[in-house]
Amino acid sequence: MSYKVIARKYRPQTFAEIVGQQHVTRTLANAIESGRVAHAYIFSGVRGVGKTTAARVLAKCLNCAKGPTSEPDNTCDSCREISAGTSLDVLEIDAASNRGIDQIRELREMVRYAPAAARYKVVILDEAHQLTDEASNALLKTLEEPPDRVVFILATTRAEDLVETIKSRAQLFQFRLLTFREISDQIEKIAKAENLEIDSGAVAVLARAAEGSLRDGLSLLEQAIAYAGDTIRDAQVRELLGVVAESTLDELVGAIETQSAERALTLVHRLIADGQNLRHFCRESIRHMRNLLVARVCGADSELIAAPEQERPRLADQAARFSEEDLTRFFNILLSTEDDLRRKPDQRLHLELGLLKMVNAQRLAPLEEAISELRGEHRPTPSTHSASAASPSGVRQAQSVRSSAAAAAAARMAPVPESNVSPAPFQPTPASHTASPLPVPASPPQRVAELDRVKSALRNSRLLSSFLEHATRCETESGEFRIFFSTENRTLTEMLPREAMERLRTVVHQVFGQPLRVCVRLEAARGAATRGSELRARFEEDPIVRAMLEKFGGQITRVKRPGEE
Repeated sequence: MSYKVIARKYRPQTFAEIVGQQHVTRTLANAIESGRVAHAYIFSGVRGVGKTTAARVLAKCLNCAKGPTSEPDNTCDSCREISAGTSLDVLEIDAASNRGIDQIRELREMVRYAPAAARYKVVILDEAHQLTDEASNALLKTLEEPPDRVVFILATTRAEDLVETIKSRAQLFQFRLLTFREISDQIEKIAKAENLEIDSGAVAVLARAAEGSLRDGLSLLEQAIAYAGDTIRDAQVRELLGVVAESTLDELVGAIETQSAERALTLVHRLIADGQNLRHFCRESIRHMRNLLVARVCGADSELIAAPEQERPRLADQAARFSEEDLTRFFNILLSTEDDLRRKPDQRLHLELGLLKMVNAQRLAPLEEAISELRGEHRPTPSTHSASAASPSGVRQAQSVRSSAAAAAAARMAPVPESNVSPAPFQPTPASHTASPLPVPASPPQRVAELDRVKSALRNSRLLSSFLEHATRCETESGEFRIFFSTENRTLTEMLPREAMERLRTVVHQVFGQPLRVCVRLEAARGAATRGSELRARFEEDPIVRAMLEKFGGQITRVKRPGEE
């Protein structure tokens, strides 16, 4: 007798043996027992989850000598013929290669005749979504009013591609992906039946690599047997499948925890030297980071964790080192990195960049914490490390917080103003920082003197000196040094380079002995100026806006009502 692979050898022969699809098998068993068997079914789901197997078991239930019954005996002639695939009354047709209208016409002629020996004629149409439009239309009438004692079962991995008229004529069953535990339990059961000695770590690697498909998991087990023999070790399976060792993932976690860029880059170098697939490493890191996040949120005993029991204490220990916000950041960074590795060249560069982002991610304060601090609320920091925004990623986080706070403040005002807050260099504020008293508005003579002092300090800068010559006035108020220009000089104010503004801020700081935000404004018309100043004053007095500007060093360049151009 020829060798039969494990996936075929241990193929379920009853509804009770089908793993993980109880919602389907229970419904079908109840329909058989109550005599309410439909004339057409659609079994939909990814590969290797039991669609064709369930179709064959249903055919045996209908044609068993003791039936119709929900528990076929698998000993009668009908059951044995169906299991062997030799029954004349159970037709398995591959719609991927028999997808034309001529083949469907032949099928229609075939089902017109009564079953040869069985009770029902069962037609299993595999990959039914591959049928052409003409073939699907030719099948419609037969599906709606099939001959007596004929049952159609359409198996497909893409039920959404079936025409709606076919789906409306059949009962649809959605087969789900199997869980990590279901696949690992089944692998252990079959390994025991085959007298195999297999490490629990090897079982975990196979179950994760199956990605919800039991048939894929059993095929990988077959491959592992061919590679390692009757004794299968964790390291052998990882080498076979190109999966990185858990110690490598532990090294990644250690580099992130210690914020060591050197360790992260050295890890990438070692992966390349060992011939590891960088994309596979990234996917394993995503899986590991997900386990850590689930362990942090749900506990290490959660069934949602795709890991064996002996690995869970290690996961719990690593998860406790980070906050939920940190782990969520790491997860998102890895997902973005995996996408870059898949679509862009130079995988090493993108992987190194992704790991460096994770190393520096803990320096960012959570968004909720930053907003609470702006509101003056004291909130404990969930992260195990102090937040800092000195890195480029911190600047992006600061900008995000600044935008969110501006939106929150605007929402509290009526009418709701829209503000354009121009980005400014972010300066970290110490935890013990208290807002300094705002400068008292200067009188008109003082303002003229202040502008002259700034001009004098900028006499070596021809660009800025010429720029300030067109200013009409200035004022110091609410922590800002405001320079006004007439509307005719709008183009001049818009053309000032960013580097020049930075130089101007530095000089203003030196002149006044304290950091002030430099604001360039245009003189408004009298009526509009009155209304605009009132609206701006309301916006500037909002405590959240003031705290935001004080913390992040931004500036308000314009305040307008909704709908204004």
